[in-house]
Amino acid sequence: TSSDVLLKHGLGTPNVSAGQFHLEDDRSQTLAEPSPGKAGLGKAAMAAGERSLAEKRLLENLQSDLRQLSNEAKKKHPPLREAAESGIIKVRNAAGKHHDLRLALLSESPEILEPFFLGCDTRSPKIVQICLAAIQRLVTFEAVSLTAAVNVITCLWNLMESGIEELKLLQTVTLLLTANSVVQGDTLAKALVLCFRLHFTKNSTTNNTASATVRQLVAAVFERVQAEDAALGDVKTDNLNLEELKAGSRHPPKSLQPCAADAFLLFQDLVQMVNADQPLWLIGLTEMTRTLGLELLESILASFPEAFLRHPEFRFLLKERVCPLVIKLFSPNARQAPDRPFFPISMRLVRVVSVLIHRFYATLVTECEIFLSLVVKFLDHEKPNWQRTLALEVLHRMCTQPELLRSFCESYDMKDHSTKIFQDMVNALGAYVQALFVNAPCHHHHYYHPVGGGGPGMGPGAGAAPAVPTGGGSGGGATASLAQPPQAAFLYRGVWMPLLPHVASPGVPKATYMEMLDRVEPPTIADGYGVSLGYLCLLDIVASITAVVEQDEKEAAARGAEGAADAHNGRLHRQLVSSSWCGLLAALSLLLDASTEEAATEEILKTMQRFASLSGHLQLSTPRDAFITAMCKGSLPPHYTLTVLSATFPKSASSPHPRGDGVSGGGGGGGGGVAGGSLVPQPPQGPNL
Repeated sequence: TSSDVLLKHGLGTPNVSAGQFHLEDDRSQTLAEPSPGKAGLGKAAMAAGERSLAEKRLLENLQSDLRQLSNEAKKKHPPLREAAESGIIKVRNAAGKHHDLRLALLSESPEILEPFFLGCDTRSPKIVQICLAAIQRLVTFEAVSLTAAVNVITCLWNLMESGIEELKLLQTVTLLLTANSVVQGDTLAKALVLCFRLHFTKNSTTNNTASATVRQLVAAVFERVQAEDAALGDVKTDNLNLEELKAGSRHPPKSLQPCAADAFLLFQDLVQMVNADQPLWLIGLTEMTRTLGLELLESILASFPEAFLRHPEFRFLLKERVCPLVIKLFSPNARQAPDRPFFPISMRLVRVVSVLIHRFYATLVTECEIFLSLVVKFLDHEKPNWQRTLALEVLHRMCTQPELLRSFCESYDMKDHSTKIFQDMVNALGAYVQALFVNAPCHHHHYYHPVGGGGPGMGPGAGAAPAVPTGGGSGGGATASLAQPPQAAFLYRGVWMPLLPHVASPGVPKATYMEMLDRVEPPTIADGYGVSLGYLCLLDIVASITAVVEQDEKEAAARGAEGAADAHNGRLHRQLVSSSWCGLLAALSLLLDASTEEAATEEILKTMQRFASLSGHLQLSTPRDAFITAMCKGSLPPHYTLTVLSATFPKSASSPHPRGDGVSGGGGGGGGGVAGGSLVPQPPQGPNL
């Protein structure tokens, strides 16, 4: 113990009555050149000395708290005064029984805390403050036994129901649950319910503090699981009883260790409450908002995926409880009128979906197919603008991850009887970008006055600032001065949209509207945000496909001999290109024509060049020729018609392109079909160049 170390090295003298040791300043024992061994002993002595000083302070503070309690209770609460005075003697006696003060107080903690519990029962604010401060001291020192901890929670619960010292209650619960893992099972559930109930009080300060406390304690419960798993290593658990799990119970599966069992019951109840069902374990919790529940679920899934990947019991909850819940909550958004979906729920749902896809794709392949289809449907032009923007932010995160796109293609597009999810995703992005210009509201329409013929790859109006109406409307009002430097933007068929540099950068997703957790009403989407993010999605898809191909070929070269894996990868690479080229071509060729800024034009051309080169490398002549044709057309002046190209790739039946060609036909994608009001290119029927 610390006392033994001090005595052994002559650094202290015992004070039995206080159970402490006082350090002596004996500089005469210091050697001029201490050996390494003695230096180590010196450090140990210093650490022991610090512990001893902390113990001394605790002992003095406890006795001071009891004296203060006795003085406050002298007139109105005689039994409390007697208990406090008796408590001083108990503290001194406990300290004298053991060299280690923590162990001494721990063994006697139920009796030592009794005066403070009596003080809390008085409901006197000043007395309650003294008592809670003393309880916090013992909790921080980890000198509270399981029995005492149960009594502490009961005491705090009574104070919570009386509405007394709510902030102090939250502090005490936080200390009790984070200092160690003594509080478990039903006592832990009661402590969590206490915090949840304080979260729904009318006092805004208490509400906000309780909200932060709930998040911290939910994380602490799962941090215990991490520590427990690390201590157990690869110890195998008992066989899983699926029937027991399906029935649902307030008792945890017998196969789980104590900390994992608590986390299981907590997660199960969070799902229950988000689903508007009664909790099984968090007894006494009568109120829960769906927004808070979804936030907590997302936080757990994002921060502690190992618990779900390691324990089959948690995976069961993921597949059989969370996924059906998410699908169910998405459904009302689909049935309601387009302007009625609830922003806070929709935003949190897409956040949960994003985590499920990124963290648990391998476990939830079938479920992720449904999630991806739902997200893609959010891009439909009849959806509210904010809903499409949320879907766009989720998709951009996926577009920057080559391995994830690879998995989509392998699991869905390469299967004979499966939905071609990757193809649908790219086509939806392409249709979204086109619809921004085709279905643009009136305030996006502007007249422009081209100066000069532009340069290669520059769209109509490039090289000059568009005359932007300042008052909105269709061409009315004063226009901005042409002397102003041109803003990076896309200008197509009189529709002008700015290219926002702060939205994100290629390969680096950055969500804006998915982070608005404090918003209740749908936000107003900034002009140009959708086209800027859609533009980045297209660039990142091509970059990710290229990364997959290059990485596989690098590994194949390192292996040497060609095998089954290389044949599979070859099919995968071709499928990636086949699934994506139509959607990419339609959108990129439009953006190439519409770009008014040199850097954006260069980025689009490089992306198209990379995709054409990749297609040729994989011996896919149709997408290769289509992209080369689109780049050739992009190099021509506006309204210039090249008969050979127009004959080879027939024009779309859609309205004329500013260059004289349709959107899809101008891109070389062949005849354009109309699906859901958006132009979707189809593979060309004519001969290849």
